[in-house]
Amino acid sequence: LLKTLLGAWWTTGVVVLNWVALSIGAYMTLDVIRRVTQSGAGMLFAALLFLVAADLLIFVPYVLSDLMFWGLSTAVLTLGVALVTIENGDRHSMARTLAAGSVLVILALLFRPVALPLVAFWTLAIATWLGRPLMDRFGPALLAAAAVAGFIAIVVHAYVLMHPSAWPFGSLPEILSMVAGEYREGMFVHNASPPMLVAPATDVLGFIRITLQKLLFFITPWLPHYSTAHTLLNLLFFVPAYGLSIAAITNLRRLAPPQQRAAVVLGVFVLLVSVFHAMLLIDSDHRYRVPVVPALIMLSAIGLESARRPQTLASIARTKSPATARDRKA
Repeated sequence: LLKTLLGAWWTTGVVVLNWVALSIGAYMTLDVIRRVTQSGAGMLFAALLFLVAADLLIFVPYVLSDLMFWGLSTAVLTLGVALVTIENGDRHSMARTLAAGSVLVILALLFRPVALPLVAFWTLAIATWLGRPLMDRFGPALLAAAAVAGFIAIVVHAYVLMHPSAWPFGSLPEILSMVAGEYREGMFVHNASPPMLVAPATDVLGFIRITLQKLLFFITPWLPHYSTAHTLLNLLFFVPAYGLSIAAITNLRRLAPPQQRAAVVLGVFVLLVSVFHAMLLIDSDHRYRVPVVPALIMLSAIGLESARRPQTLASIARTKSPATARDRKA
C-alpha cells in the first residue's frame, strides 16, 4: 500500500512539474514575442500554436523529464532572444541576463548531454550582442554559412562512421560506434518498436543518405502510425510554423535589426538541433524535437509580422531606439 501511495504521489508530482514547466516556458515565450514584435496578433497566433503543439502536450501525463528539460531550454532561448534584441540596455540588467542564461545552460548540460546545441546557441547569442553591427550586416550570410557547415558536418560524420580510424581523438566514442552499427543494419530510428529500417549503409554515400533520412524524419509533421487526432494537431502546428519561419528568414531585410538578429539566432538553433540529432539519435516519439518548438513559435510570430506589415517593425524600432530619441532632441 505504501509503495502504491508513494508511486501515485510521485506520478502526480511529476505531472504537476510538467504543467509548471510548460506554463512557465509558454509565458516566457509569449513575453519575448510581445517585446520583439510589439504585436497583439503575433502573441495571439503564438498562443494558438501552443494550444495545438502535440509535441509538448503528449508528454504532460508521463513520468518523464522531457518537459522539464524543455523548460530549461526554453528559458535559455528566450533569454538569448531578449539579449540579442537589446540595443543599449542597463548594465545591471545585462549582467543579470548573462548570469541567468549561463547558469541555466550549465544546468541544462548537467540535465542532459544533448544540451550541446543549447551551449552553441547561448554562445552565439552573446557573440551576436557583442557584435551587433556585424550581425546586422552579415546575418543572412551567417545563416547560409550555418547551413553549409551543417552539410559539411554530415559528410565528415559519415566518413568517420565508415572509417573509425579517422577519428582524431583516439578510439571512436561509444555513441558513435553504436550509431555506425545501426547505420550498417539500416536502422535509422533508435529502439523503434517495431524496428524502422531502410537500406543499410555500405559506403560513405550510404551513411550520408541515412543521416539525411533521419533529418527528414526529425522534421516531419506526419507519420503513418500517428492517430488521426495527432496528425491533425501536428499539421495545424507545423504547416503554419514552418511556413512562417521560412517567411521570417526570407523576409529578413524587411525586419528591424533587433528582429533580424532574433530570427538569425533562432534559425541557427533550429538547424543545430536538427542536424545534431540526425547525426546521433532520433526517437520514434520525437522527444528530441521538443526544444525546437518554442524557437519555431518565436520565428513564426516574427514571420507573421514580416508578412503582414513589413514596414511597421522597422518604424517601431526607429521610434523606440534611444539613439533616435537623442537625435530628435538634438
